[in-house]
Amino acid sequence: MNPSLEQLKILLAAAESGSFSAAARKLGKAQSVVSSAISNLEIDLGLTLFDRSGRYPQLTEVGARMVQEAGILLAQSERLQSIAGELAAGVESRLTLAIDDDSHLPWLGTLLEEFATRYPTVELELLFPLMEDVTEMLVTGRAQLGISYQKVHPQREIVARSLGEVTMPLVVSPDHPLARKQPLREVDLQGARQLMVTGRREGSERQRFRISAQVWWVEGDLGVLELVKRGLGWSAIPEFLLHQPLKRGEVVVLEPDFIASHALALELQWHRARPLGQAGRWLKEALLARVPR
Repeated sequence: MNPSLEQLKILLAAAESGSFSAAARKLGKAQSVVSSAISNLEIDLGLTLFDRSGRYPQLTEVGARMVQEAGILLAQSERLQSIAGELAAGVESRLTLAIDDDSHLPWLGTLLEEFATRYPTVELELLFPLMEDVTEMLVTGRAQLGISYQKVHPQREIVARSLGEVTMPLVVSPDHPLARKQPLREVDLQGARQLMVTGRREGSERQRFRISAQVWWVEGDLGVLELVKRGLGWSAIPEFLLHQPLKRGEVVVLEPDFIASHALALELQWHRARPLGQAGRWLKEALLARVPR
């Protein structure tokens, strides 16, 4: 008997959750249903996928391999369903694009002008969340497309494609002690206040580029920039926000001896299992087509 997609979903949930009971809660099923599905899958495959001798079931070596294969098959199935859904969908009445505050696509305005011409009846909503907030909006269905930076721990249900990079120079006020520090070492940055962007979810992503022991958290790069100009700390700020402040002498770029440059990889993101309508599909493809190759 061939394993069903439902059995593979349960296998993946059990492997990711660490126990059959946790997998049952995640899937909204009874634990007996999960246990039975995995037992039947083992019988169908003729393999022992979990070692049940301990308190919690542990994946066997062959079980771990089957989990990898199951993940590939489920991703392909979801992609097939998504493509079919997109092809069957008409023009949606509303489309939400969530753009991370760090993102900067200079040609986005021109692309939206073309979008308005092609889809004049579609109600477009542009939101500017931060960090994990973009992913959360895609997972919950609040947004259909997202532009954000590459995550350290991406979620399996979110598809991501590259949109290039944003350079993030380290800057301080000209009057800040670090502005006159040469050579500038990592220990110097560790000892000075770092100004960092945060979303409203205290996830691990906001700690990603932390160097200093002392941090002020600010919701948005413009707020960070204003505090930097007042000499309240140093920060990594998107280059596109620095042209005028650098020209006016309000900030200076730091050149530490332990790092050449700092950049964020940008991605276009969408939910694997939620088909886009015609307008969303056009916007997705138009965004990806603008990426420098």
